[in-house]
Amino acid sequence: MVDFAHFNSTSEYRRDDLIRNIEHAVQKLTQGELEALYYDMLTKGLIEE
Repeated sequence: MVDFAHFNSTSEYRRDDLIRNIEHAVQKLTQGELEALYYDMLTKGLIEE
């Protein structure tokens, strides 16, 4: 069951929760998937070299 309580939480707590979830997902990616994600983020200007 999905816990929707986080939608009522503070912005800072929600941001931390999102970062934590993204970190866990990224840790499971293969090298090829990470490279694709990096390139996508780079072309969108989300990462600066």
